[in-house]
Amino acid sequence: MDCGDYIEKYLSAHADGELSAAELRAAEEHLAGCVNCRARFAEERAVKASLREGATMRTTPPMVRGSILAALDAVDAADASGAVRRGDRSADDDRARWFGIRRARVWIPVAVAAVAVFAIVMLHGGGPAPAHAVPPFDIAIESYAQFVGHFEPNVKSTSPADISDAYLEHQLPGFLWNFQPRGYKLIGGRLDRLRDGSPVSYTFYRGDTGTILCTYTKSHGLQPPEGEIQEIDGHHIYLYKGYSICLSYPPGGFICILVSQRPTKEFVQDVAAVAP
Repeated sequence: MDCGDYIEKYLSAHADGELSAAELRAAEEHLAGCVNCRARFAEERAVKASLREGATMRTTPPMVRGSILAALDAVDAADASGAVRRGDRSADDDRARWFGIRRARVWIPVAVAAVAVFAIVMLHGGGPAPAHAVPPFDIAIESYAQFVGHFEPNVKSTSPADISDAYLEHQLPGFLWNFQPRGYKLIGGRLDRLRDGSPVSYTFYRGDTGTILCTYTKSHGLQPPEGEIQEIDGHHIYLYKGYSICLSYPPGGFICILVSQRPTKEFVQDVAAVAP
């Protein structure tokens, strides 16, 4: 699959969570090796999620409607005054003939701007996104993007008990989320270290509807950032840079971050169904 095929045939359905299992695997394999399409996918999800999660209005805001009408009136006035200055006897005929075309030329960019403003208004209506970058979220997303095409466990077992024991031996939380009732398979576990030397564990889950990565690492004093969409028994849900994220705090000064490309509504259902 090349970028053109992905953008034309997969991008929109991928962002909506509507790909089949085979299509999803193909799309995720492409994203794993294409930073440009990952960015396009994140943007697509962010816009759609903003419209879906934050929609609080059903009509165009007066501010936007007024700007559109004012822009159209200004073009009409410019057309008329231009015809008079040219001394064109057929000004009225010209204006009538070109009126629709000129309106269309202005309407298209104005409408695009209106949609953009409308999306921003709806996003704000659904609660603020984190005002600043959240480095642990960025690290988890970077890892997810790396693993989504190919996850290579280094814990030599797919048994939940063995993976849990390996995490505990490295002084990390041993709790493993059980997403099996939601149709996910535990692919395996991985132990590693972050750039600052902190230990981290990665547990990867794959299902027909998507994938989830769970990371455990030290909290380093991280408090829940502003902009959460929902809280489920201490699990904080975010839409961050187009990804669905769950942040929670296991005992011992750790954080657990779940990352997925699943639409936030479905992701919340997954978390709520199996949350401890």
